[in-house]
Amino acid sequence: MIRIEANANIHQLAGENILDKPDTRFQEYRRKWKTWPENFHVGEFPLFIDIESTSVCNLRCPFCSSTYLNKKIKKGFITFELVKKIIDEGTDNGLYGVKFNFRGEPLLHPEIHSFVKYAKDKGLIDVYFNTNALELTEEVSKRLIDSGLDRISISFEGHTKALYESYRVGSDFDTVVKNVENLKALRERLRIDYPKIRVQMVCHPGLKDTIEDYKTFWEPRADEIAYLDYKEMKKRKSGIEYPWACPQIWQRMLVLWDGSLLPCNHDDRAELCLGNVRDVDIKTRWHSDYLNFVREKHKQGRAHELKACDGCYLRDSEIKKLMGQS
Repeated sequence: MIRIEANANIHQLAGENILDKPDTRFQEYRRKWKTWPENFHVGEFPLFIDIESTSVCNLRCPFCSSTYLNKKIKKGFITFELVKKIIDEGTDNGLYGVKFNFRGEPLLHPEIHSFVKYAKDKGLIDVYFNTNALELTEEVSKRLIDSGLDRISISFEGHTKALYESYRVGSDFDTVVKNVENLKALRERLRIDYPKIRVQMVCHPGLKDTIEDYKTFWEPRADEIAYLDYKEMKKRKSGIEYPWACPQIWQRMLVLWDGSLLPCNHDDRAELCLGNVRDVDIKTRWHSDYLNFVREKHKQGRAHELKACDGCYLRDSEIKKLMGQS
C-alpha cells in the first residue's frame, strides 16, 4: 500500500491552527489539498504555486541547501512582469494561493510587498512566505500589512541567543525577536488579525529536548508555534525503495526566480525542470506526459527510479519516520 499524506512533516506545538478558517472557499481549498494526493487526483490546475522571489539569502545556516549549494545556485531576483504572468494564469484557472520564497530570503526583494498586493488584488486567498525576519522592520511590516499578506512563517531555531545564532548563522537573536514582537504589536494597534504569525523551527537532533522551552518562549509572541521534521540535505541517499508517494506533485508547482518551472519545492537542483514559464504555460506542463510519468512512478512505489526523487531529502525524511528510524 502506498503511503501518502499532506503536510506530514510539520507539527503544531501551540496556538491556533492558522489554516483553520470558516471561509467556505478556503475550506474547499484545504479539503482539496488533503484529498487530491490521497486519491491521486490531478486537478485542472495546481492548487498552489511557490514563487521564488530571490535565490539570494542573507544567512548561512549550516543545515540549509542554500548554504552548501551556494556557489552552484544562480543568483537573481524575479521581475514583477514574471510574477504577474504567473499569477494571471493562475487566477484564470482557479489558483488558490502562492508563497513567495524557495531558496532565498524574500524580504531582500524590494518589491515583495507589491507582489503580495498584486496576488491579493487578483483574489488569491492564501498568500504568504517564510522568512528569517532579520529584515522585518516596522516599516516593512506596515507595507506587508497594507498589501494584505495573509500569513507569515518565521524560521527560528532555539529559544536562547546562543542556541539560535549557532543555527541561524549571520542573524541576530534580539533583532529578530523584536521584529516579530513589533509586527504583532502593530497588528494589534491597527485592530486587525493579519498576517497570521507562525514561528517554526527545524527540529534538529540537538533541539529535541528544547521543544517545551521553545513553545513557552514563543506562545505570547505568535499565533501558532510549530516544528518541521529535520531533513538531512547534504547527503543524498540513493537506491531507497519504499511505497511512499510525494503529495506535492498533486498539489503545487514551483517557479524559480528565472522562470524555471518545477513540479515540487524540494527539487533544489532543478533536476525535474519542466521548461520556463516565459515560454510555456503552467497548465500545459501540469498535465504534461513527463509529469504524469513522474506521478505514475510515485503511485507505483517506484519513485526511487527517478534520480531527483531518489535523492530527495523530503522523501528520505518521511521514509525514515515510517520505518521508525527518527
